[in-house]
Formats: sequence, C-alpha cells, structure tokens
Amino acid sequence: MNFGLSLIINLTLIVACSVLYTSQDNISENNEQSPVTKYLDFDGGLLVVSTLDGSLIGIDQKTGKERWTLKNKPAVKVVMKTKPVVGPLFFPDPRDGSLYLLNTEEKNGLAKLPFSIQQLVADSPTKTSDGIFYLGKKIDSWLSINPLTGEKQELFSTEEFEKICPVQETSSNFLFLGRTEYNLALYDSLKNRHSWNITFSDYSARPLSNDQLSNYGYVHVSGSASGRVRTFDRNSGLLLWEKDFGSPMVSLYWKGVQDVYSIPFTSAADSSLDSLPFILHRDKHQSTLYIGEHNDGFYALPSVADFNVPILSLNTLSSRYLISGPNSEEINNALVAGHYKISSFKKNHFLQITGKSNPVIYGTISNMTEKQKRPVVTSNDTIGNPYLSSESKILVLVIIILTVVFTGMFVYIMRQVREIKQSSQGSNRDSGSGIYQPYTIQKGIVTVGKISFDTQRILGKGCEGTFVFRGEFDGRDVAVKRLLPECFTIADREVQLLRESDSHSNVIRYFSTEQDSQFRYIALELCSATLQDYVEKGIHKDDISCVDLLKQATSGLEHLHSLKIVHRDIKPHNILLAVKNTEPKIRAMISDFGLCKKLANGRMSFSKKSGITGTEGWIAPEMVNTSGRIMSAVDIFSLGCVYYYTLIGKHPFGDPLRRQSNILLGEHKMTHINDDLWKSLILKMISNNPFDRPSATVIKKHPVFWAKNFVLLFFQDISDRIEKESVESEVLIELERGGEAARRDDWRQYIDPEVIEDLGKYRSYRGDSLRDLLRAFRNKRHHYRDLSKIAQELLGDSPELYVHYWLSRFPHLLYHVWSSMQFLQKEVPFASYYDKDYIFPCCKTDIIPQWMLEPKIPLNEPQKMKKSPSKQLRKRTKGDSLRNLYKEKGTNEESREIWIKNGELNGAWRPRHVRDPENKSLIWKLSPS
Repeated sequence: MNFGLSLIINLTLIVACSVLYTSQDNISENNEQSPVTKYLDFDGGLLVVSTLDGSLIGIDQKTGKERWTLKNKPAVKVVMKTKPVVGPLFFPDPRDGSLYLLNTEEKNGLAKLPFSIQQLVADSPTKTSDGIFYLGKKIDSWLSINPLTGEKQELFSTEEFEKICPVQETSSNFLFLGRTEYNLALYDSLKNRHSWNITFSDYSARPLSNDQLSNYGYVHVSGSASGRVRTFDRNSGLLLWEKDFGSPMVSLYWKGVQDVYSIPFTSAADSSLDSLPFILHRDKHQSTLYIGEHNDGFYALPSVADFNVPILSLNTLSSRYLISGPNSEEINNALVAGHYKISSFKKNHFLQITGKSNPVIYGTISNMTEKQKRPVVTSNDTIGNPYLSSESKILVLVIIILTVVFTGMFVYIMRQVREIKQSSQGSNRDSGSGIYQPYTIQKGIVTVGKISFDTQRILGKGCEGTFVFRGEFDGRDVAVKRLLPECFTIADREVQLLRESDSHSNVIRYFSTEQDSQFRYIALELCSATLQDYVEKGIHKDDISCVDLLKQATSGLEHLHSLKIVHRDIKPHNILLAVKNTEPKIRAMISDFGLCKKLANGRMSFSKKSGITGTEGWIAPEMVNTSGRIMSAVDIFSLGCVYYYTLIGKHPFGDPLRRQSNILLGEHKMTHINDDLWKSLILKMISNNPFDRPSATVIKKHPVFWAKNFVLLFFQDISDRIEKESVESEVLIELERGGEAARRDDWRQYIDPEVIEDLGKYRSYRGDSLRDLLRAFRNKRHHYRDLSKIAQELLGDSPELYVHYWLSRFPHLLYHVWSSMQFLQKEVPFASYYDKDYIFPCCKTDIIPQWMLEPKIPLNEPQKMKKSPSKQLRKRTKGDSLRNLYKEKGTNEESREIWIKNGELNGAWRPRHVRDPENKSLIWKLSPS
C-alpha cells in the first residue's frame, strides 16, 4: 500500500508540472497559430429557424420556402407570481440567456447584468448580498428530426435516461439537435414580496470559424418585434427572399453533412427592415435594446435601428403599450414596449454578486464576418471576474487537478483499510451476505463467492451498464446479472421482488446475490432465448405455439398482479424461454424486475413521482400524458403490444421512430390480423383508456386460449340453453341478430352431404338459423355412433377434429356466439366461460333473420291444423245413420262396393249399427297391417 501511495504522489507532481509547462506554452503561442478549419459548401441546404414562441421551422436556404414546422416550448418564459408595485423587473434575452434589469425603486434605468441565466443555474443554489435567492435547474435532451418531413422524436433526456432505454434505430441523415432548458427561480427574502420564474431554452450547434463565416454568402436580418426575416446576397446586396414566421427569430441553424452549425444574423427594428442592409454600417445605425412581450411574458432583444426610430426613455408612459403590470397610479416608472438605450451597471448596484458589468450589447454586428456567440457557451462573462489573468486560470486548473487527485487518493486509502479489516476478520460469509474480492480461475472465468461466470459469454446487455453472463451457482447453470453501484438500489428492490414472486413457474427464478468492490451479481435461472428471438429468429418455434407462449406469459403477469407488483417494462426482450432438464416442455417467464413497483396495502394505484418508466415504444400512454395515478393496466397495454408482435411479427403502433407518438395519439394499425377473437382482445388491451383494459385474469378466460374440448362443451351448453326458447325470447334474438356472417347465410350448403343426409329425418332445419346450426352441432356429436362410416371419418373421432370440422367451415361462429351470449355470464352453467364483471364488445350487425319476423299465432288461440285432403271425411247431418246412408248408396250392388272400398282407402273404421244386435258382422274394417 505504501508503494501505491508514493506512486500516486509522484504522478500528481508530474501532472502538475506538465500542466504548468503546457499552459505557459499556450500563453506564449496564443494568437500565433490559427486552427485548421473544415471547408463547408453553403450553396443551398436546409436552414432551421428557431422562433420566440418555440417553433422550429425548416426552410430552403436559397428560396426561403417552408418545408415543415414543429411546435415546442417557448424560447423564454417569465412568470411573476405576484405583481410588484416597486422593485426589480428582469428581462431575459431569448438569443443567449442574458439578463437585463429594471429597478423601479432606484430609477437607475435599464442595465445588463454581469451574469446570464446559464451561469446562475450553474451556480445554483446561491444568494446575493441584497437577499435575492436563486434556485436553478438544467434539463438536457436530444431531438431527432427528419429533414425532409419534419417528423420529430425525443431520443432521450437527462430527466428520463435512468428509466428509458433510447431507441437504437437512427439514421445519419437525420437532424440531431441538443436542447437545453434552464429554469431559474428568484425570490426576494428581505422584502418577502414576490418571486420570479424564468425559463430559457437553447439548442446546441457548432460555431462557424472566421474562415467559414467569410465563405457564407448570405446576410440574414430579422425583426425584433415581428416574425419578419429578410435574406440578402452578401456580394450583391440583393434581396433573395422574405418571410414572416409570426414570431421573432432567436436562432438560425444550417444542417451540414454531419454537424449542425449556428448561423449569425442581426435583429433590427421592424421599421428599419425595409432599409436594410444599408443601415448595417456603423454610421447609419444605432444599437438599442428592444423590450417586448409575448404570450409567455416579456423579453429583451438587442437590435439595431436607424436614426429615425425613436429611442424611448423610462419616463415614457402610454397605457396602450404597458407591459403587463399595475396602472400608472401604482407605479412611477412604467415600461413601454419599444427600443431603449442601456445604462451602465454600477458595481454597488442591486443584485450584485461579483464582477464588472458590461453595458455593451453583443450581437449587434456591423458586418456579417464577426463570430457570433454559440448556444452552448452562451456568454463570455463569468460569475467571477470575467477578465481573469492567464496565471489565475493556470492556478485554478492546477487546484482542480490536485483536488481530484487527492480525492482519489483518499478513496483508495479508505478502500484498502476496509479490505484489510475484512480480511482480518477471516470469516467465510454466506452467499449474498458480504463483499468478496473477485479472482480468476482460468482465462475469462471470474468467481465471486459462490457465483462464477465467463466474461466472454455475454447473454445480453441492458441500460445503465448492466451485463448478463452465462455462469454457475452451486453447480447449477445460471445467468449472472452484473450491475454497477449506481444500480444497487434497483438491484436490492429487484431481489426483494424476485424472492417474493419466483414461486410461479412463469416468473424467472432467483438463486443468489454476491458483491465485490465494484459490482453486484444476481444469479438467475438460465434461459435459452427471448420472445424476440422466438419471433425474429424462429428459436423454439417448433417447440411451443404462439397461443401457449402468450398464455404462459399472461399467467406470469397475473401472478405478479396478484402480489400487487406492477412490472412497468413488459416487452419481448423481458419474456424469456427456458427448458428444464427434467421437462422437455418450453416455459415462458417474466424477467427483469428492475423497474417493478410494489403497491401499498389497500392501494390499487401509485403516483408518477418516480417519472416515466419503461422502454420507449412499449410504454402505456397514461405514463406520459397524464398526471393521475398509475394502475397495473400499464402492463396490460404493453402485453397487448407483445400479443400483436408475437402473432404478426410487427408492432401495432408502427415503426420505432413514430411508435411512442402513435401510442399517445392512439393511432394503431390492426390490418394484418384477421381473427375476430384476437382482434377483439388486443383492441381492448391497447385501449387508450386504462379502465377499458381487461385484467390478466379476464384475458386468460378469453376464447383464444380455449382448448378444443372446452369449445365443444361451450357450444353444447349454449345449444341446450336456447333449444326451448320461443321466437320472442331475448336470448334467441340476441343469438340470431347479426349472425349472417357466422352461419354464412345458409349453413347447410357448407356441410358435407354424408353428414347432412339424415339431418332432417326427425325435424326440419333452417339454413338461416344459428339455433339450428348449433342443434346440428350438438346432435351429430350425441349420435356420433349412429352416423355412417364416411360421416364419422369426416367429423373425426376426437374433440379436436370434431370442433375443427365445424370451425373450419364457420370461422366466425365461436366469436359471434361467445360475444353475443355474454349477458349469461352470471348464470351458473356459464361461469367458467365468462368473467362475471367484464364485458367485451360485440361487433355485429342488427339484421334479424326473416323467419323471426313472420306473423305469430297468439298463444291464447289454439292452432287449427289442416287435415290432409285424402283423409277428410264427409260430415253427416244430424239424424243420419249408417242404415240411411246405406239406403241412399245401396240402390245397386255396384255403388255399395264402391262405397265400402272408399271407406277402406280413407282409413275409417265403421262398426255395424248397434240397434241390430243379432247381426255381428262388419260392413268393412281396416286390415291389421
């Protein structure tokens, strides 16, 4: 340890001497060498105009033709929570973040402060000698813009990069802009009267060198109060184009082949725009400060104006031009929108921190060859003395380096002391209970405690520097997840949730945790592929079906939700496939619990204090665009996207660049999926309203997961339920309504003749009746043994083949019957088919079959059946007898024989008249056959 300490001290002295020597060389050679700059071809291309209201406008450099417009937050926003009667007023410069002060108490005029918004935010929190508190925040983000269409995507931000994995698919042709938002809050503690909030937004770009600037052949001038922009040819002075963007231009950028460059321009009084560019000569213009107001507060913009433009004084008062504030009776020095001169900022002035003021307004160039300040370095002033000597700069640099080196030495010594204490204790720790010193057994194999892994066998990579290696734990093959110290809190939470939930077969199993001086290691169940590999590479495609895989993943998520755990990062990469040695069956498992959230007891939701979590493109819309509480429905949305991805191989919300924006807009495409059952389920799962999404338990009951024997039982139960229903029955009407697609108009035309040949032997079957179709389905199954050999072969001898025969001919039958009969969900026989509380939409027409609309005989009037003409008998009048009839008919023997024969044919039974007891013979009778 002593040798290492002395080595560090010697290296520190060498570095310090090298820094001093190099700094002296830089001072002596300053301005003697000019940097080599890259030549840029500025002939045409894309210009991007940034306006005060936050718009980004892409225009053609030569013609000024607009290509696209993007809306964003305003360049500056000033919020005064209480209107002061007297006191300081701050005006931000939207171009570089400078601050201008109007002190209404001291009447010292309008002055530029010696520090900018960026510098105050960098030094936040701080306090001035006059009792002004500053509190600042800085947010950086990257934007990707298609230069042709203007489509925008926020790649990542400092507020979200800990939670969101950025999209990897990007193109070098895209326009990449770095955006920085500075938020500054000011509060007067001495007078305790009011506070100000100032927000300034800026885009970073590469500055033009002097050589590049001299080759730029355009001059751009913008209005300080309007959105007018005029572009001139530098050489001829001719006006090339003029545009009005509706808001003053605050920045101008040019897209090169690889980089984005900031283009200088001049702000001028609107009344002077028509006389440009002639007033750009120093003797024909004056430098002013324009004070104006827009929808988000007031602003100050350095500009040039000809001598005909009136320069206002602070005593000017006009109620028409008062910037939002009190009336003239309440304030002595009211500010009028217009052009002003800048006063000197005295050293003992209000709000002084340190340093000298600079009354010069930068950016009012006399020609277009001067180097403009860049958005990244927004001001040359510093909070300290802006004119530090070279020796002072060297001293500051040396102090910083020495501070860093000695801090590293202190950390190194403390770590050595801690390791010595641990080694002196000489106790073997249990797995996951202590910090171990890693050692290497052979090339690439690292062992920490009971966990060993091969650094050359990487299974995957994650956010925040997370790696997954193949390794071993206690003789078992495992996946070893290695995390950085920044993720230790997440790792602890992940381990805690894994211990609680890994008892389920569809949740990845946790084994152990170990830690060394640099990393923490989690041993997890080893898997062979991800769902993404299953879809895109076809791994295990023949071993497990899509339906079974999705059902298992849903079961795992159902288990998590039953434990009040919300995963918040469901995606194909986090659904793993594993094979057990003892079981050849593939199992789908939910993994990666780093972003999980445990709901409090008695709670069904949680707040968004932790920010937006998940992977972009798979995040539910309520995670982004609402301020309300979040429920477990966020996982259902992501799972719905996974369903579509697994079945079709695509994302329902489009390509990666537009995916998250389409999710927020609710614009999905379901054109590639034709199955009514899957479409109805996925549409509800990816609904923008989280309350419309079904739970994991409801999803598992959906018919897409039913086995064929379960479908068979369902159809039989439905057929039994509707068999005796009358035509007026609500159940029968709901079944038959809109069923033309399910029965394909006349279902009898699609059944094989061998199956349908004896169907109408005992009763008639309507081709336009679903009840009759279900009756045929049920009866053929019940009387399967009575069917012909050919019919049995067609229908199949198993429930799977039998159901397949009918559904292959009527693919919409199951969806129609199941969705139409959902109102039977509370009846006991149908409890296993439906959830008692959730209803899926039923998409069908309102067409009712014609046979249900025919006139019906009232129930209180008995129906009179017509007799067959061949069986009708002539009615006898009262008093007629067989003897009289015989006398009438018996005039001759021939007519009598005909009469008797007719009686036999008509099937009548006529005994002889009872008043002739002696003659027992019959006239005629039916034969027993």
